[in-house]
Amino acid sequence: MGMANSYTTREIGSELLLYDAETDEVHVLNATARLVYELHQMGSTPAQIGEVLRSRFSLGEEVDVLGDVVGCLDELRKKGMIASEA
Repeated sequence: MGMANSYTTREIGSELLLYDAETDEVHVLNATARLVYELHQMGSTPAQIGEVLRSRFSLGEEVDVLGDVVGCLDELRKKGMIASEA
């Protein structure tokens, strides 16, 4: 697994700001992306994250929550905010 960059985080309301001092990059995660990020950091699987989102936001079965979670995690990986999969 590739290592994610080391970020300084700060809460801004329901959003999460991540600052990478090495690259001087700032990323702001909205409330949903923040929840995906935090649950992933705690070791939750994409399916588990999807179930939390489905429950928290009262999403019906017709919504592809897992697909959205996987897409969000892919974006976080591309930006170096979470470790890459092997």
